[in-house]
Amino acid sequence: MIKFFRKIRQKLLTENKFSKYLLYAIGEIALVVIGILIALSVNDWNESRKTHLQDIEFLNNLRVELSVDILALRERKSHYQSINNQIKNTIKLFESGVQSLTSDEHQEIVSALSYFEILTPINKNTNQNDLAITHGTIERIDKELNHRFLTYLQGTQSLNAAITKFGETLQQLLILQIQPNVDFNEINPAADRVVFDFKEIYNKRGVRNALHRSFRYRKAYIGSMSVKIEDAENLIALIDNKLAVVDDK
Repeated sequence: MIKFFRKIRQKLLTENKFSKYLLYAIGEIALVVIGILIALSVNDWNESRKTHLQDIEFLNNLRVELSVDILALRERKSHYQSINNQIKNTIKLFESGVQSLTSDEHQEIVSALSYFEILTPINKNTNQNDLAITHGTIERIDKELNHRFLTYLQGTQSLNAAITKFGETLQQLLILQIQPNVDFNEINPAADRVVFDFKEIYNKRGVRNALHRSFRYRKAYIGSMSVKIEDAENLIALIDNKLAVVDDK
């Protein structure tokens, strides 16, 4: 092809057809420019396609991450609700002044007193998407998704900070109020002493305060987890809508 154009140029110059040569040169330059533009367009298309596929992969991974969050939150919410139910029933038993308890009631009270301090932060690495956030990946894909996801992460961090403090408080109450006042061997349903005056324990202000605070803290946490679950579900719905649009491109 190059030899062909060279022969044309030489022929025009030999025949002194300068005007035709000039037109030819302009045409040749135009062809080169068009070729460059086409190459750039193809390159831009390839880069756009590559980014498009990366966006789809990122959105799918983010969706999986949020789905895992929802499963973990629901499991923890159910577990904490079970503990709170035990604490609530224990408080009712204490307030009733009953002297004789069934084996199940014994076990419920033992569990309530044994696990009342359990209150741990949400097990989530809130920094795992820092790189994508810093590079503007989420914001480039969708500004609303970026805003909601940042709010979701910030909310998780704030909740974790509060729960950590609550958990530390309950652990202190366990050490200072529960353990000195409750003999777990004595209230064990398998122990020889079947009848026990649980009113004696509940009448101790420290134990009563500890149980009520544990119930309140966990109840607030359960409510917060419900909000986090709803937030995660809304984010997934937004991602699904975005994926539907992206897949159509």
